[in-house]
Amino acid sequence: MKTAIALFFLFFILSSSSCSKDKDKTDTTPPLITINNPLDGQVFTNGQSIPISGTITDNEYIAEVHIHVTNINTGVLLMDAHMFPAAATLTFNQNITAMSGVHYKIQVVSTDREVNEGRSIVTVSCN
Repeated sequence: MKTAIALFFLFFILSSSSCSKDKDKTDTTPPLITINNPLDGQVFTNGQSIPISGTITDNEYIAEVHIHVTNINTGVLLMDAHMFPAAATLTFNQNITAMSGVHYKIQVVSTDREVNEGRSIVTVSCN
């Protein structure tokens, strides 16, 4: 009888812990990043505004977004914008002013709640 009761409780504990819906469901899809502007390889003139715009979508929830603009010539980080949209979609718009002779790497990085990471990179330059 004691063995039957012990087996019943063991079965109850094991079956209760495996009933969680979230435990069996794991999000493995990273956010999708589309950079609309600037175009990869685009050339700007000194003093011209470089628009950085696009959209990010996730199947569930965008937790964090980073927009990094780096001077490729020197490795110096020129812009580091952070956003916390707490939504499934984000439209971003930033600007940086072009400086003569500089080559730029524009990188957008986004993570979701499960820390899946999406990245998109374009490079542009200034005469």
